[in-house]
Amino acid sequence: MSDQSSLAMAAKAKAMYGKHLKSDDYTELLRKKTVQEIAGYLKSETAFKSVLQGINEFAIHRGHLEMLIRQTFYLDFLELIRYGQSNKDHFYEYGVLMIEMKQILMTIRLLSETDKTNQIAQLPIFANRMISFDVEKLIKVNTFDELLNVLKNTPYYNLLKPLKPRSVLDIDYANFEVVLKSYYYKRVYEIIEQEFTGKDKQDIRDLFDTQIELENITKIYRLKKYYNSSPVEIKKVLNPTYKRINKKLLDELIETKDAHGFLLAINQNGYNIPTDIKEFQY
Repeated sequence: MSDQSSLAMAAKAKAMYGKHLKSDDYTELLRKKTVQEIAGYLKSETAFKSVLQGINEFAIHRGHLEMLIRQTFYLDFLELIRYGQSNKDHFYEYGVLMIEMKQILMTIRLLSETDKTNQIAQLPIFANRMISFDVEKLIKVNTFDELLNVLKNTPYYNLLKPLKPRSVLDIDYANFEVVLKSYYYKRVYEIIEQEFTGKDKQDIRDLFDTQIELENITKIYRLKKYYNSSPVEIKKVLNPTYKRINKKLLDELIETKDAHGFLLAINQNGYNIPTDIKEFQY
């Protein structure tokens, strides 16, 4: 990437970052009781007002709200990579990989559904030119074999084929998520290794390490609070990456703490996560 492109991307990214939700916004959102209240706050008090303009916040459902918020990620990402797309610059691929992974997982989740309305609404058609498969074909997928056929000329085919279930009733969604996310982060770290050196490389690795750790914390909390999962079941779905909390401590917390106790312990060991709001949810 040229110095001029780097400066332009940095300026654009800084402007986008300035529009992110602040700590006070998240605290306020945690106090909301309904999807409609959340939508109203995002529409009137945050930078999401542009994408939420025109919606009826009193009638919107969760899936539609999530789709609109997710679309802002796609649009911001596509706006940024205009400054970095070239034959020599590949870091932007991490966003494409994320889009691909999320679309595949959504298709797997909806294999048993006949109503594809929600899936159609969430298709990133505007990013199709960068994606390694035709996302529009996903809405016609009704079986796992049909999904494999769409993914035939991509790395995902060999990843998913060994996991083929006997029927849609036998689908282990968590297993697919673990496999796809492992591939995603493997590719991200390969790209970082190829594209960066020195402090830049370490800083970006640290960023993704922290993201993985926060995803693990979220999974542990949800599985303990809502599914009463055993330590063995929890550990099966975690990515073995540790940043602020080492493996020994994390294993101990998984074994000995309930959901609330787990959050308290995490709060004392590296992350300032609120634990005093009733029915706190990620």
